[in-house]
Amino acid sequence: MQAKITVADVGRVLQKAGPYVVLEVVLPGGTLFALLLYLYRTGQLHKFLRKVRPVLRGASRTAAAVAFALQPAGSLKVSRRGDGVELQMLAASR
Repeated sequence: MQAKITVADVGRVLQKAGPYVVLEVVLPGGTLFALLLYLYRTGQLHKFLRKVRPVLRGASRTAAAVAFALQPAGSLKVSRRGDGVELQMLAASR
């Protein structure tokens, strides 16, 4: 026996999915915003962030190391302090 889908059922689905679909279509990166909105509205955002935070920290450190390694030679200055040599990025505060 098959369940019948009524117009009211379709209306309920569209009403629930509407804000998420609009975010995905209108905003660049809308899928991410729609996911975060869904998690926030269902009360699961804090649980999600606790699981994702270590991954984001690792990705951030990796991206910083890659960006440092790919710096043009002229963007680093060498300063001599004591008996060691330190490399400092000029754009570290940007």
